[in-house]
Amino acid sequence: MDEYVHLYGLKHWSAGTLSDNQHRIDDYIKPYIGNMPIKMLTTHRLETFYDQLQSMPAVKMKGKAQKTIAPSVIEKVHALIRNALNQALRWNYLDGVNPAMTVELPSHRKNKRASWTDQEARHALEVCVDPVLKLCMYLALGCSMRIGEILGLTWDSVHIDDELIQNDEAYLSVKQELRRCDKRSIDDLRKQGRDDIYFTFPPWKKTESTTVLVLKAPKTESSVRDIYIPAVVAEELKQARARQTYMKTLLTDEYQDYGLVVTQENGRPVESCQIMDKLRKLIKEHDLKPVVFHSLRHSSTSLKLKISGGDIKAVQGDTGHAQARMVTDVYSHIMTDDRKNLAKK
Repeated sequence: MDEYVHLYGLKHWSAGTLSDNQHRIDDYIKPYIGNMPIKMLTTHRLETFYDQLQSMPAVKMKGKAQKTIAPSVIEKVHALIRNALNQALRWNYLDGVNPAMTVELPSHRKNKRASWTDQEARHALEVCVDPVLKLCMYLALGCSMRIGEILGLTWDSVHIDDELIQNDEAYLSVKQELRRCDKRSIDDLRKQGRDDIYFTFPPWKKTESTTVLVLKAPKTESSVRDIYIPAVVAEELKQARARQTYMKTLLTDEYQDYGLVVTQENGRPVESCQIMDKLRKLIKEHDLKPVVFHSLRHSSTSLKLKISGGDIKAVQGDTGHAQARMVTDVYSHIMTDDRKNLAKK
């Protein structure tokens, strides 16, 4: 697996993907089958391994309860092993066929991701009093942005002049995303001359960490895009800029200005885990339907499909998906009220 990462991963993966895959290799592959010769990896052994993973503890995140490894993680581990064994075939480490190609993964019921209807999203915005969370929700719902894109958005990419707003031409440009990456992964990619890191934030904790917060290239090439901003979102952005201007005046030299749109009071970046915690708190306090933050992007996509009369390409331009089927197959949630109206008509 180390050779696979060195010869294949460093040539094909971004810093974020490398960090994720290195974690899966170090925590879920090496400890269990790391010492097994490649030629002993039969389809049966792999299926036994995946079955074993179901009862193994997931890597404990700080402040989070210990859980077993999720089926979705096992699927990603399998995809990684399958690709690694394809490379092993190319390098003549294996004869015949890739044993991972015919593996049957442990069966589990995939729960459809819960999302808010437009009425539920409107109510959530109305009861939200946290300005940071509210701004993130507006950008996710109104602009169909991913959380990393929202937290990595800078003011030089936001165009909300009064004239642009009046003419419905206010827009923002998605050029980067905020992400916490493994330092080792970034260093390895830099040695290859292909890291996609634009800026590295200084550490704020005195204790040594294996990860670092960065601004990096977006998820895919299609993720780089311009998004027209709804007027209500533009107004929320103007209020956020006014709050930042006030805090800069109040804190003077203590304010750390990185040009970010979504910040803590002192200008430091906000991480995705902090937004998730804020959303969970909002849901609990107001008895809202439980969703994760990414669900807001689902809600946005579904609503835009509905109000556009099914203009898939227009919606795809906002979401930044490389393939249109991702919009229709994954993100299009059929609203119950719409189905009732369809039956009535």
